Amino acid sequence: MRSRFVQPHTDVLTLPNGDTLIVKRRLNIGEQRESYRACSTLTEDGDGSVKRVPDPHLIGIAKVAAYLVDWNLAGDDAPVRGLDFQARFALLDNLEPEDFYEIKDAIDAHEAAMIAERVAEKNGQAGERNGLAISPLPSNAAGPLTLSAN
Repeated sequence: MRSRFVQPHTDVLTLPNGDTLIVKRRLNIGEQRESYRACSTLTEDGDGSVKRVPDPHLIGIAKVAAYLVDWNLAGDDAPVRGLDFQARFALLDNLEPEDFYEIKDAIDAHEAAMIAERVAEKNGQAGERNGLAISPLPSNAAGPLTLSAN
């Protein structure tokens, strides 16, 4: 039976030049939420209310910062391990654009593979269920369920 909790596994991704990335296998909902928050900004409406608005320019870097645990980049010793999300985000902002996109592409491919693996897990287990269904709502023989105001 699969766990509903994300396990803290990591994977090593190798870039075309041999550099390596250590990334989270999957994000948990807290990490995903933090990534979503990081790719949006707070703006004030004309009526004074504040709302969060997505910024598409930040989506890629927020995803990379969420997945990245550590790296081994030839010629660089900028540490990643142990940095919090915001520090990883700031560090990534200092990369050369083509290097950032190479890392992002590797993480995008990793994420797609993990989504496909998760779908396969779910589909593979669909036939293994023990046949216990969720209990249906109770109904009244005279008609649909009605609730008392008491």
